Amino acid sequence: MTKEPCISIVGLGLMGASLAMALRKRGYAGRLVAYARKKETRDEALARGIVDAAFDDPDEAVKAATLVVLCAPIRACADLAAEIAPLLKPGTLVTDVGSTKGWICRQMAGILPKGAFVGSHPIAGSEKQGLQAAAADLYENALTVVASHLDVPEEAAARVAELWQSAGARTCRMEPDDHDRLLARTSHLPHVAAAALAKAIGRDSAEKVGTFCGTGFYDSTRVASGSIEMWHDILMTNAPAVAEELRAFKAEVERVYDDLQAGRLDDVAKFLERARDARAELLKGRGPAVPARS
Repeated sequence: MTKEPCISIVGLGLMGASLAMALRKRGYAGRLVAYARKKETRDEALARGIVDAAFDDPDEAVKAATLVVLCAPIRACADLAAEIAPLLKPGTLVTDVGSTKGWICRQMAGILPKGAFVGSHPIAGSEKQGLQAAAADLYENALTVVASHLDVPEEAAARVAELWQSAGARTCRMEPDDHDRLLARTSHLPHVAAAALAKAIGRDSAEKVGTFCGTGFYDSTRVASGSIEMWHDILMTNAPAVAEELRAFKAEVERVYDDLQAGRLDDVAKFLERARDARAELLKGRGPAVPARS
């Protein structure tokens, strides 16, 4: 369990509130404080005992903190860090929950003291948003990447890893740009593909067409319902890597398109077989199963 005496969560949406709930559920005994823009969010978080104090000013939320977790869209995290930097106590560590790491690590190097920022990315979440969607088991057995350049003190990276382990997550360490190239394939490409699929199928008469869509369509496009602001920032801050993955995806789509147009039905069958086998291999890399949440 993390020994941080005071953790400040800047942003009480799905990720931030779930982190606070997970820490409390697993026995964190320190003080949990938070910043939330909306009064109703602050009031609910206090009423439910999710945090000990909630502020409408991020500066107030970080004054006593030994560890600050920025839970906001990626570019907003840089703005928040610039605002709170003068208020941080010596030795206070800052991390985030963003899905890209290279851009934010470079930005933080010019905002915070050397070694004061270690990026993190819990590979968990939901297309649902806000405090109401938060759950204490969101991070249970989820892999969280601790991403920082190698010149960051090992003790700082270990503190961030311990935070996520205290919330139930598994952790690994990666270089920020290595993380971004990998997540472009495993997370950012699937989101763009889901968005394109929803857009193509709903290109006209969407309500009527939706009557004939089964669970496969809705499962395949679920993530396209996610936060526009968050995903816009992700794609902006990882554009080259996402573009490279889209090139690979485009090649697969064009190949099966050409086979269908040419009547090469045996090749279409081989495409489906290879896709099934690839998915089976990918599933072998999943972590321990987590009970489904309602």
